[in-house]
Amino acid sequence: MAPKRSPPAIVPTDEIAPLHLFDDTTMLRGCTLMWTLKFNEVLDADKLGSSLSELFQMEGWRKLGGRLRRRPDGSAEIHIPCPFTEDRPPLHFTKESFDMRISEHPEASKLPRASDKVSTFPSARNFQSLGQGPGAPKCIDDYFYSDHPLYSLHVVNFTDATLVSISFNHAISDLAGLMAVINAWQLVLAGKPEAVPPFKGFFEDTMAGLYKAQPTEKFVLADKQLSGLGLAVFGLRLIFESWWNGPIESKLVCIPKKTMDTLVQTAKDQIPKSATGSATFISENDIIVALATKTVGHNLSPGRPITALQAVDPRTRVKSVFQQDAAYVCNAPAAAFVHYNSQEAVDKSIGELALESRKALQTQVTEEQMKAVAALAYKSMMATGNPPMFGESNMAFLVFSNWSKAAFLEKVDFSPAIVKRAEKDRPDGKQGHPVFYHSQSIERAGISTHVVVIMGRDLEGNFWLNADFPGYIWPTMLEQLEKYA
Repeated sequence: MAPKRSPPAIVPTDEIAPLHLFDDTTMLRGCTLMWTLKFNEVLDADKLGSSLSELFQMEGWRKLGGRLRRRPDGSAEIHIPCPFTEDRPPLHFTKESFDMRISEHPEASKLPRASDKVSTFPSARNFQSLGQGPGAPKCIDDYFYSDHPLYSLHVVNFTDATLVSISFNHAISDLAGLMAVINAWQLVLAGKPEAVPPFKGFFEDTMAGLYKAQPTEKFVLADKQLSGLGLAVFGLRLIFESWWNGPIESKLVCIPKKTMDTLVQTAKDQIPKSATGSATFISENDIIVALATKTVGHNLSPGRPITALQAVDPRTRVKSVFQQDAAYVCNAPAAAFVHYNSQEAVDKSIGELALESRKALQTQVTEEQMKAVAALAYKSMMATGNPPMFGESNMAFLVFSNWSKAAFLEKVDFSPAIVKRAEKDRPDGKQGHPVFYHSQSIERAGISTHVVVIMGRDLEGNFWLNADFPGYIWPTMLEQLEKYA
């Protein structure tokens, strides 16, 4: 039996800042995220480390150099060293260097690469040895029972490439928050600290402007909110099916450009001729939602309800609440829900299902609808500690997260840290931008849910996604994709 861990002593000079309502949840605490970006240049590891450390010592941004501490009531807060010292730095920074090409390294040579066939690869969790350095926290208790900073940076150099990995617990930030960190980091790296946006949410809960706004509309799915017995039945069913369906298999999938182009064109051709104007538009995100829904529908009893939850970022959509020139490093959860049933998923075309997804998004992501659902989410969080659920108690549940808008391959620019240029230019000629990235929670989820992360197109137009499905679902998913190869 492992010895009981004790938290470090409280340092009286630390500044204390809160974790907010939508950050400090059991579900988010259970996800320590690791992001790895691959560059074809050799980058200066120390320059990357010192610039991120400098950012985390700037006004407001200092919060991200803090430590997680548990309060007596079990909730969490952040303790920030004043000042930061060599013993208590704002960043856990580690680096490794190999005198070999990346293709010669036993682990790095296995990183996913596109081919002309639909391919699956082990997910990011399997490359943890490249993504985390010695001592980096791997779970929430590693933060609570150590004096580790909130963020870890690990840089691995090869003679012809660099892997840059950043890890943190999900209670600190979502994807849009991470992009705010990377944007500010690269400004410091480029010698432009004065251009770093103001940091919002040091003490105040920046989501409060959303959930405390007085909505002028009722949320369109308010009558479908699960509560009481219905919510309990849904939860129990989820637990039972996690056990019954066996372990989740997490895979990274690469859909070649030609296959994805065919799938997109086919879906667009399937849109009913009666549809007009904006009612005919479907995105690649909608098409993947439709494809995954159809896949799951094939494996369900006829007529069973299906709910697809699509994560949505309110920061860019609710401009009356969020300043567009400020940084919000937090969790800003919002979602749109699409309701299908398994028979519909099987019978309808990809294009028709994608159109349902598009209509749901258009209806639910207006400012007023997002304020209305945020008010419901606030009540649900206060009452149960969980966000609200909309649908039927016997529904199959899918979660989608679209990362393509983050545009990592275009927006991340570490060119000021280049030590040795790439041997072969990217298709767009940009130096110091990543050519590949992947991410995952280091811990496995306790309850299995169908999760699809849409990563978007790479530089050659190949389409990438990461999916968590029980083993028996995967053959159907790959069969669906092969139809368009």
